[in-house]
Amino acid sequence: MTKLVLKILILAVAVCASVMFIAKRNGVKKYDSQNYFAAVIDKDSLIRNIPSPRLIFAGASNLAFGLDSKLIEKELGVNVINMGLHGNFGLDFILNNVAMNIRQGDVVVLSIEYYLDEIFYKDINYVLNVYPDAEKYVSRDPDFYAQELKYFVSESQESWKRMSNTLFDKALKFKEAKVFISDQVHSYDTLIYSRSAFNENGDVISHLGKQYPFELRGKTPLEIKDYSRNIRKLNDFAREVEKKGGTVYFTYASYPQSEYEKNKEAVVEFKSQLKDALEIKIITSPEELIYPDSLFFDTVYHLNEEGRKKRTELVISKLREAHYR
Repeated sequence: MTKLVLKILILAVAVCASVMFIAKRNGVKKYDSQNYFAAVIDKDSLIRNIPSPRLIFAGASNLAFGLDSKLIEKELGVNVINMGLHGNFGLDFILNNVAMNIRQGDVVVLSIEYYLDEIFYKDINYVLNVYPDAEKYVSRDPDFYAQELKYFVSESQESWKRMSNTLFDKALKFKEAKVFISDQVHSYDTLIYSRSAFNENGDVISHLGKQYPFELRGKTPLEIKDYSRNIRKLNDFAREVEKKGGTVYFTYASYPQSEYEKNKEAVVEFKSQLKDALEIKIITSPEELIYPDSLFFDTVYHLNEEGRKKRTELVISKLREAHYR
């Protein structure tokens, strides 16, 4: 009986290993050096090479789509770097990328979306494939490995499904492929989202003057939760920057009026937790960054040209009030 169980286990392991190997080969990814994520290469070059003192905006795509850095440079007379790119890289990646490259006299303006800290291994994995040097910005903590496992299981399932469709030539194959392509077209417009979308300061400019034809995406309900762990990360970041002779400010992300009305309780709670525990000077309130839906481009965090101008002028004003310049 014991020998039979052992044989079954060995067979099961062999089958699983074979399936995962085939699935992995079937699902080999192609990593495009002109992909939107590959802009991390150029932003990393900016923060390593532009001379100090610099005004550095750290955060995600709310900054990438939400600032006119050239106007800020003109008004405040300082080199401006917009490091905003993508929230799903996680808070650790965003903060490490900036903290490791801070120099004496630099000023950092943090602007984090309301979910504050989520990591999608698929996105981090893409970045590491197009830019291996980014490895130093990744915190390989339990959250990272949990996301990596989740991603591997998901990819294996998808690869097995694709392989099954090929082997058995199911009619479902065409339908699934059609849905996949449709989703990609609507969620990842390469005319807007590409490495060439950014100017020399790190701002996305590919969407300027364009009208997005679909409803705003990213309308995810905000949860009321404990942000203390994430706030500690922000405080640790500020201490690291200050240790190197820099200064840190915090500003809220822009957010649509319609979504604010639905998530007001969560926004107020988030504001309360920051007020009580954040050891960084907050230069705006959430309410000051609540804009009409008409000022947003394609998601609840991406401003259009008019919205970008309005937010930039607010940031300039608030930095002056904070006696930055």
